[in-house]
Amino acid sequence: MKTSIFLLVALSGTVLCIADGRVQNFQNQHIISTIPPGGCDDLIANRNIRDNNGNCKRKNTFIIGNFNQVRTICDPSNRINVNRNLYESPYDMTSEEPCKYKNLDLKDKKVTIKCENGLPVHLQETKRQGF
Repeated sequence: MKTSIFLLVALSGTVLCIADGRVQNFQNQHIISTIPPGGCDDLIANRNIRDNNGNCKRKNTFIIGNFNQVRTICDPSNRINVNRNLYESPYDMTSEEPCKYKNLDLKDKKVTIKCENGLPVHLQETKRQGF
C-alpha cells in the first residue's frame, strides 16, 4: 500500500513537470513582446526553435503580447472543442509568420490553442478574419 501511494505521488510530479515543459516550450516558440531588430531569423536561432525532429521549422507563428495575455485565451468561455481541449482567442491577435524566409505581418487573426490546466501548450492554428 505504501509503495502504491509513493508511486502515485511520484507519477503526479512527473506529469506536472511534463506539463510545465510544454508551457515553457509554447512560450519560447510562440510568444514575443516585439520583433527584435535582427528579425525572425535571429529570434528563431537565439531561441533554438526546431521541429519535432530537431530540424529547422519551415514556418513558425509568433503571437505578439505577453504570457498573461495569451493565457486568458484558456478561459473556459473561449473553449471551442471540448474533446480536443481547444480554445480560440475572443479577440484578434497580431502574429508573424513564416519567419525563416520573410516576415509577414498578419494582423487581425484568431489563434486556436490547446490548453492544459488553464495554460497554453500548443498553437493549433491561426486564421484570418472572414475566412
